[in-house]
Amino acid sequence: MADRNATPEASRPVIPSAMPRTEMIQNAVSFLADPKVQESPISERIGFLESKGLTPQEVDMALAQASRPVPSTSSQYSGGYPMMPAYPPQPPRTDWRDLFIMAVVSGSIGYGLFGLARAPNQSVLEKERDELSAKYDEVALHLEELDQTTEAIRQGLDEQQTAVQQSVVGVNEMVDQVRVREEQREKDFEKMKAEVEEMREEFSSMLNRSRKSQISALTDLQGELKSLRSLIVSRGGLQTQSSSTQESSKEDSEKASAPRPAPSIPAWQLEDPAEES
Repeated sequence: MADRNATPEASRPVIPSAMPRTEMIQNAVSFLADPKVQESPISERIGFLESKGLTPQEVDMALAQASRPVPSTSSQYSGGYPMMPAYPPQPPRTDWRDLFIMAVVSGSIGYGLFGLARAPNQSVLEKERDELSAKYDEVALHLEELDQTTEAIRQGLDEQQTAVQQSVVGVNEMVDQVRVREEQREKDFEKMKAEVEEMREEFSSMLNRSRKSQISALTDLQGELKSLRSLIVSRGGLQTQSSSTQESSKEDSEKASAPRPAPSIPAWQLEDPAEES
């Protein structure tokens, strides 16, 4: 039984320890050595490497290798070859063109020094003085023209400023007048409104007084009518009796005073005697 259990253990392969993946680390170092990548934040670079499957230890190793200075190509491949002895650099050989340039420069410097060291001539000084005077006169003329132009511009600006100030003053005066008129109009409107309100109140009070006086007059008239009616009613019986007696006596007097009719002549007596003959 022990031999059977030992056989699988002996046949089981031995797992090597986890070693960093060299190829992925080299790719990460190349990625980190890119100048464009170095401009990005370190957190983004670490996150990108971890997203590619690198462990934190491998990322640290790649960062450490990328931060080291990159050796030259010759040093990388010089391990298998012997180092050549270093010879001192050969001095540059002089050419005829170099000599010609040196001669021209030296001649120019010498001529300049000779011109500076030579004593000045009176005619040359007078000529230079005349040229300087002409230049000075020309500059003075230009300055005078510039002064005149500046003065004209300043006068124009002053005139424009004066005109603008006058316009502003006129506008301010107009605004003040309009404001005063508006205030006066508002005052007149308020006064008119107060007068209309006062007239309305007076008219309403007059109407009330007239209504009250009419009501009192009607009340007095109704009282008088009632008193007259009661007086007429109270005196109605006496007037009927007196009126009946007065009417009977009046009829008797009229009958007595009426004229009696005259005796009439018979009609046959009124005939004309001439007609009979």
